[in-house]
Amino acid sequence: MLKRISLFAVALLMASATMNASAQDLATAEDVIKAHVEATGGEAAWNAVEDMYAEIEVVAATPMGDITLKMETWSIFPGYGFTEMSLVDGPDGIPAEAVAMKAYYTPLEGWLEQGGQRQDLESLPEQARQQFMRTSPKSELALLSGDNALTLKESTTFNERDVYVVGATQFGIEAELYVDKETLMILAQKAAGTTTTMGEYQDVNGLMFSMGQMAETAQGSQTVTIKNVELNTGITPAQLATKSGAQKRAMPE
Repeated sequence: MLKRISLFAVALLMASATMNASAQDLATAEDVIKAHVEATGGEAAWNAVEDMYAEIEVVAATPMGDITLKMETWSIFPGYGFTEMSLVDGPDGIPAEAVAMKAYYTPLEGWLEQGGQRQDLESLPEQARQQFMRTSPKSELALLSGDNALTLKESTTFNERDVYVVGATQFGIEAELYVDKETLMILAQKAAGTTTTMGEYQDVNGLMFSMGQMAETAQGSQTVTIKNVELNTGITPAQLATKSGAQKRAMPE
């Protein structure tokens, strides 16, 4: 199951880009993350996002050849979400139903459906579960909570850019964020043997998103392209339930 959902885990790592800023010398990991959040639009603006829609293309290398997937995800912050993925193109021998997936959650229930089988989200490992159950459009905000221990490691370079290196534990896994010292963009994240490089930054309603990402793993590479992002569309929990095909809403609006 973890292998099946790895594509989503990569695609849902929607790290944000930043606007230009002067090079600076920040003293703590918390300072770096706060500066990054501010440069990408500011904490107040991120917290003002009530819902988000994203259309994502994932191209994954497999031993049989590349497969192209389309993913759509709707989130209402906090507590509600629906993600759907389907096969766009791939080599013969990979049936569409084998990779098609739906994931749905509310404050009271959640499930993952793939290959004709449905699994309770609560039975998944924490890391996998949190990839679906997003509580904010800006994942770095969670790093500033008192439950996360951040460390500022020795500065280095990444793709010939001077970067801060912030160590953090996310979902029980040690991760490193590489933050450009000049622009304060997150250029890459390393975690669990995977390096995800981020780029193609775009402004969406005053907030900056990385629209192009490349993940390198021991199993191969995955390219994630965010085709479209829409904020504050007004979608309701009832509409999410309808999209998911849920029999009923587990909690009223």
